[in-house]
Amino acid sequence: MAKWVKAKRLSVFTSNPYSGNPAWVVMGAEGIKDEDLKMLANDLNPVSDTAFVLPEQTHEADIYLRFFTGTGEINFSGHASIAVYFALSGENILELKEPETTIRQRTKAGIQIVDLRVKDNKITRATMTLAKPNYLDIEVNPVQLARILGISQHDLLATNLPFDIISTGYYDLIVPIKSLEIMKSIKPDFTFMNNFCVRLGIHGIIVFCMETFEPGDTVFMRHFAPVVGINEDPISGAAAGSVGCYLIRKNLIEPSNFSRIIVEQGYLQNRQGKVYVHIECSRDQIYRVKVGGNAVLTFTGYILTP
Repeated sequence: MAKWVKAKRLSVFTSNPYSGNPAWVVMGAEGIKDEDLKMLANDLNPVSDTAFVLPEQTHEADIYLRFFTGTGEINFSGHASIAVYFALSGENILELKEPETTIRQRTKAGIQIVDLRVKDNKITRATMTLAKPNYLDIEVNPVQLARILGISQHDLLATNLPFDIISTGYYDLIVPIKSLEIMKSIKPDFTFMNNFCVRLGIHGIIVFCMETFEPGDTVFMRHFAPVVGINEDPISGAAAGSVGCYLIRKNLIEPSNFSRIIVEQGYLQNRQGKVYVHIECSRDQIYRVKVGGNAVLTFTGYILTP
């Protein structure tokens, strides 16, 4: 039976409305069939992720989240998770304590710890712990990859750094690029890329460079994920976490007990945003990866369920 449920739209990983990555958060959708959740997600946000906040029925967590894109359910979404906590301000669903509240969220990817900075009963930053990094050792053909990205083999290999496949939630191929100029020139063949990613069993391709648009930031990144129906994600929290692991692993930044990395994304799509990546290491072992950011509410209202 159709019912009205509350929905909020947020711009995530930014403090500016309509920048960053858009996400919808829907509350009160319990009892709705999966195919209808997918239909709602597609109608609200065909190019990115929608989070559904559902009652947590175990004692393992404080909140249960499910994520859908227009093509179906995904196990986890970093930016939609961040959106949830800013959307829940004023909803009396979570008890907030200043200056910091720790939440356990359950998703299809398991349980994540989320730290919320709280001031005047409002959330000012949400930071979540991702899965420890996992790596795949797969040989990638540079001739093929250059064709997929629409750049020359010379530009692809200009850094002399290796490719890597890393997961802090999803496996992505990470490709270091020499300059912002080359980053701007990338024009992917998404059909070719989709087939390539399916064959390797990965989620997408991340390209990054150490040149940034703003001084003080660490890297600029682009993330392509046609496998899940998102040709280019404006900003992706889990992908930023994987890039942070790459930087530590390849000694591109000095590893320390606590490394703070600022990842820019979305600047070529007019959706500028930043992900704050925190990586905790012991010697050369990464034992904790966190990503955080802000979000801005741009719509609140009610939608009719199918």
